[in-house]
Amino acid sequence: MKTIYRHLSCGVVATILLFTACATSHQEYCITSSLIPVDARWDKYPEPRMKEIVNKYKTSVDSIMNIEIGESGQYMTPDRPGSLLTNLTADILKSAAQSHFGQPVDFAICNTGGIRNPLLQGEITLGEIYSIFPFDNTLCLVKLSGSDLRTLFDIIVSRNGEAVSKEVRITGSNGKCTASTIDGIPLDDNRIYTIATIDYVANGGDHMTPFLQATERFNSNVFVRDVIIDYINGETRANRIVTALPEDRIILTD
Repeated sequence: MKTIYRHLSCGVVATILLFTACATSHQEYCITSSLIPVDARWDKYPEPRMKEIVNKYKTSVDSIMNIEIGESGQYMTPDRPGSLLTNLTADILKSAAQSHFGQPVDFAICNTGGIRNPLLQGEITLGEIYSIFPFDNTLCLVKLSGSDLRTLFDIIVSRNGEAVSKEVRITGSNGKCTASTIDGIPLDDNRIYTIATIDYVANGGDHMTPFLQATERFNSNVFVRDVIIDYINGETRANRIVTALPEDRIILTD
């Protein structure tokens, strides 16, 4: 009888411990939240401690970002299907990739979404370039078959355009590429093309998944914004202002 009571006691204790553990592991909390709008009202009443922290770095950052590196002869925006700024960006990427990777490049493609602000006419500062190219995208070189490139051009047309260099001409209608040339020559499905782009696009970003079929890919640690800055510095040293080619490289007829 004692043995039965002993087993019964152990069972009761085990049951109590089990329910206690379950209750503890499923403890619920009441959490409330609210949205705090971050707008101009905070400019009037800045938090003193935060302002002190920001001011500690603001002077040194401003002294760098306000450095003038060149002059733009045009107001350029990153529009679709193409624009002065997308043309300029892609042309610079193509030239930089040829120099950095030491091999011929057929053309360049960059996502328009990565170009975040317009380039104003007049003086160009470092801060302006950082605001236009805020992401840490790096220069890449990708080799892609003509058939995969044809699929890519369909995607570009369906997205109403991306930044392409001056070698490219694309015509599209109803979300499909109807004609395309590289350096004036029709796209060849069996040829391997060498394309300058950025790591985000090479990874299939902005739906440009055909890049994932690359036969070869070469990466770098060179930021796109640094490529742009180097180009502007070069134009300044040559006593030239920065301009872009006013070309319609992607024409959509629908």
